[in-house]
Amino acid sequence: MRSRTKACSYSDHQGGTAAATGTPPRREPNNDGDGFGFPKSVADDKAEDRGLEQDEVPRRELWQSSILGSVLLTIPSGSKPDLQEASFTSDNAPTQGTAHVGNEYAERNQQSSTHGLRTNSTVASYMDKYPIRGIIVKKRHVSPTHWLFSMTLSPHALDWLDSQMRSQGKIWQDMMTCKYLARSIKARRILSWTEGQYGKHLPTREVADDLVDAYLRTFEGIYRIVHVPTYKRAYEALWDSPGLATLANPGYVVQLQLCLAIGASLHDDTFSLRSRALQWIREAEYWLDSSGKLRLTVFAIQTMCLLHLARQTTQHIREHQVWASSGALVRAAMSVGLHRDPKKLPPMPALEAEMRRRLWATVIELALDASVDAGGPVMFSFDDFDCSLPLNLNDIELDLNRDGEITPSDPAEQTDTSIQIALGRTFSARLSIAKYVNGIKVNHSHSQTLQLSSELMTEYRALVKCWHSLRPGPSKFQQQYCELVISRYIFALHLPYMPRALRDPAQFYLSRTMCIDTALRLSSFFLPLSSSRQEPLLVAVHSVLPFENLCDDYVHLVTCGSDLFRTIPWRAVMVIAAELTATVHQTNDTSPWMSVIPFNETHSSGRTRSVELLSLLREAIKWSKRRIQAGQHNVKDLVYITVVLAGIEAAMEGAQAEEAMDTKGKEALVEAVRTLAEMTGTGTAVWDNPPDLGDEGLGATSEFWAMGFSGAEWDTFA
Repeated sequence: MRSRTKACSYSDHQGGTAAATGTPPRREPNNDGDGFGFPKSVADDKAEDRGLEQDEVPRRELWQSSILGSVLLTIPSGSKPDLQEASFTSDNAPTQGTAHVGNEYAERNQQSSTHGLRTNSTVASYMDKYPIRGIIVKKRHVSPTHWLFSMTLSPHALDWLDSQMRSQGKIWQDMMTCKYLARSIKARRILSWTEGQYGKHLPTREVADDLVDAYLRTFEGIYRIVHVPTYKRAYEALWDSPGLATLANPGYVVQLQLCLAIGASLHDDTFSLRSRALQWIREAEYWLDSSGKLRLTVFAIQTMCLLHLARQTTQHIREHQVWASSGALVRAAMSVGLHRDPKKLPPMPALEAEMRRRLWATVIELALDASVDAGGPVMFSFDDFDCSLPLNLNDIELDLNRDGEITPSDPAEQTDTSIQIALGRTFSARLSIAKYVNGIKVNHSHSQTLQLSSELMTEYRALVKCWHSLRPGPSKFQQQYCELVISRYIFALHLPYMPRALRDPAQFYLSRTMCIDTALRLSSFFLPLSSSRQEPLLVAVHSVLPFENLCDDYVHLVTCGSDLFRTIPWRAVMVIAAELTATVHQTNDTSPWMSVIPFNETHSSGRTRSVELLSLLREAIKWSKRRIQAGQHNVKDLVYITVVLAGIEAAMEGAQAEEAMDTKGKEALVEAVRTLAEMTGTGTAVWDNPPDLGDEGLGATSEFWAMGFSGAEWDTFA
């Protein structure tokens, strides 16, 4: 098992231990078990339960990081990790206890030093050979669909940050400073409020109109939650007599404020209304719980859906919390009977029947996506509901007092539900993927992954075909948001195979291609590539393939939003960085000139591709800075991308990466401290000793990575 010092021990064929490094192993093998730290009662029981021989039981290897947490790798039966097959990103010198590696290992390290990317861990040497089956973050097991997995694609940067946290030097102190400043800023966002008094922090009518319009033209066109004509009537009544409307219908005020909170994330690129948006969320949470029990009505389910989206766009909430709340949302919807098709219920008005179908489609969409983002299992299946997709109707065609059948519009005619219907048709493929990637008793294989990927892409092509057939056609935001939804499932399937594709390009080429193509597609939606206009090569390319105009609503969302609106673009950035690193290494392996000239002076095909990838990473740094200015005060985003890029650029120049990473990391933190200090109004934040933040540790409340922990028990993870 991997120790906190990253030492590792391996079982020999007799059940003994062959040391991989001079450091003692973290756990002694159990002579009565399988030799890998599994007690006999666990390892043998697993073999008996599954009808497997003892040598068929998959083994586990643990890599411990002070920043990321604990990484669990599955070693297939009959395999044994081999340091002689270390990844190209490993640049370690043999230490005492590794003499068996021999001259070949040292010679390879001498060759790999030309690219300058160094890492003190051996996690990369396992990742490109064996799959990662889970990550433990603060004693919680998450599957590879969790966004944290993407951090392992750049082990040189992960090791750099890991060492900085252990040494607790200047960089660590600056991060603590940023954390202290972020707390001060968050404390200032809390507005005074008397419980039970709703609507006291509404904006002016002009601003409210803009926010409501922003919500209706974006999210409501994808997730059908409210009946727009009814909603607008309640909205007008609120402004006609605000005091009376607030007293008579506080629930409508709560719903209005949630729509305003979602629209506020699209209002500008600095999220100037964040404090009010957080207050509106606070009031909604209080309203839902004010009666002492969950309000099980269709209206309450609408409010819960709006609250779910408002939290994702406005309030930083961790993935497992979103997943837990989405599970409560599904159960509440079932309690109201939304999972049953209205045709199988007592007669009801057409408006009510269609709203139930729309709302159920929204509930399962939110729950499915939350499970994939959190790396948790889906808590429902097709056997649990029979509600059909909504009809292709505009809201204005529905009347509360209308009974009987309604004739839907032609499928080619775009209505208020067209996008929800089109996205809903891909639900079956996405549900299968979620159950496959997050299932704990699923036999994962690359062939099965490719089959599910093929099914997903078939549904995706049908979705795009539907877009093109609609008249007048979906908005750019709707198209890009749907692609954001689909991309998380592409990453969920293929991202675990991307490191292995670098070792075996023939077998895993498709996974690598799917990841990088998806990443480039997503990055084109929010990274403007303004710096690339100064690159003659890219200018020539884009003279044939022009730059795509960005959608302001989408850019504001990934700049100001939280949860998936940060993590999915983040995965795209990490994939781009990994692809650029691989391009440099592959050129190093194939070009006859790399031994005498640096990468930047070559004229290989890799050099051409690297220009675009470099430009995207530089724009990603600007994106992370804009997020800080918009109130997302997690500076590790900025630091990590900066360090990743610094290491790659140093390798391309033929220099050692560590010094460049130190320099750029310090510069990024100095800028982050200055920005946060200006936001607090102090203008400066300098002290001899970092502030005391208790025993939480930097990662505990940084809401990005968790600090490692000792004593992790792996026996219960199959």
